[in-house]
Amino acid sequence: MRHHSFLIIVAVALGGFGSTTFGNDIWPGFRGAGDGHSSAKDLPVTWELRGRSRGSWTIRLPGYGQSSPVVWKDRVFVTSVSGEHKERLHLLAFKLSDGEMLWQRDLDGTQKVKDSDAVSRGAPTPVADADRVYAMFESGDLFAFTHAGEPVWSRSIVQEFGEFKGPHGYSSSPVLADDRLILQVSHGGPSFLLAVDRATGKDIWKTAHPSQTGWSTPAVFRHDGITGVIASTAGSVRAFDVVSGKELWFVTGINGNSTASPTIVGDLVLIGSSGERGGGGGDSSRGGRPMGEAGGATKSEAPRGDGGRPGFTRPDPKTLFSAAIRLGGRGDVSSSHLVWKNNQVTAGYASPVVHGDLAYFVNRTGVAQGVDVRTGEIKFQQRLPGQQWASPVANGEHVFFFGKEGTVLAVKSGPVWEEVGESSVSTTDIVYGVAAIEGAWLIRTGRGLIKLSNPNL
Repeated sequence: MRHHSFLIIVAVALGGFGSTTFGNDIWPGFRGAGDGHSSAKDLPVTWELRGRSRGSWTIRLPGYGQSSPVVWKDRVFVTSVSGEHKERLHLLAFKLSDGEMLWQRDLDGTQKVKDSDAVSRGAPTPVADADRVYAMFESGDLFAFTHAGEPVWSRSIVQEFGEFKGPHGYSSSPVLADDRLILQVSHGGPSFLLAVDRATGKDIWKTAHPSQTGWSTPAVFRHDGITGVIASTAGSVRAFDVVSGKELWFVTGINGNSTASPTIVGDLVLIGSSGERGGGGGDSSRGGRPMGEAGGATKSEAPRGDGGRPGFTRPDPKTLFSAAIRLGGRGDVSSSHLVWKNNQVTAGYASPVVHGDLAYFVNRTGVAQGVDVRTGEIKFQQRLPGQQWASPVANGEHVFFFGKEGTVLAVKSGPVWEEVGESSVSTTDIVYGVAAIEGAWLIRTGRGLIKLSNPNL
């Protein structure tokens, strides 16, 4: 493992987004608290790759991973896998301030799948609370460790309930709700949601749902006195009661919704869908990056399902749309609670983020769309510097887009597209995910972890 300073000069940026409920030194799971919002102050907005910034570092990780980093105060947790059949699982903890490795746990995987660019590779993001960090792997193994690296409990989900079936592997991240940890297993075999006691790892409930392939992470919501969790899988969106596991409501007739995770905003849940060609409408352009017709992929841009991210089939165009669903109701709410649907709004690997009245979607070919949260109207769309596998982050007055190849674009939030600056991260690997904490970004690449600090702090 190599550890060395990351050379940069950071130029400007202050901000704080007040909707999150955790501290500015905590980014506990996938997309932070599950919505891509950060209230962290002094985040770098633009930077140049020269000079030395105090507190910045880069680390070479074992194997390969597509998960995002998570942060709990002075600790950064990250996962990866290695071996010809991804049989070695790695969970590591680093000191946030200087990147010192605090501990590394090398574990054995249960379900072994030959490593390739067509399957997930350490894709689920761990989740942390004040006492423990929980890590799920596509091998079907679930672990809980203390922040000091002591094992608490472990389980093999595939030994208990059967191996994962279907293309591209497993990538859904665990989420926390009340005293329980929740897993979504949506694949070609018997599919289910599982809630376990986060202290003991024992089952609280297990609820089956239709066997529909899905790689998205469930979203937790609170509405009308109920804490629920939403699972979005190919063909339907379903809400379950966190306490009992009982299905509350469902929406069918939607397709292409198996990758982007649901986003909760007020009394709505946004669902991003995508077809094989990425979608998008209109004909807008930005300096040197013209959009193809209707914002879709050209033949040369057609997605390949590379890097272990799920590819797409060709669903019926009538069912291929992004949507907003009003929370509440019981049973089939496909008609009564569908607030809007728009087949010109599409999401690829990145999940949408909401800032003010706009939702920011990014399709598979790297086109960003600003969509009115309440109506589904597209206010603007612009081609980004490249494809985006990491989900965008909202902070202060900015929204940040992290390109697959390391280009980072900051835009000012609002109904008009306004670019603040474009920067880059030095990497030969794909950028998969980020964490935003006070004064710094943590950026995950396939084989590395980068901390990008504001030098003015």
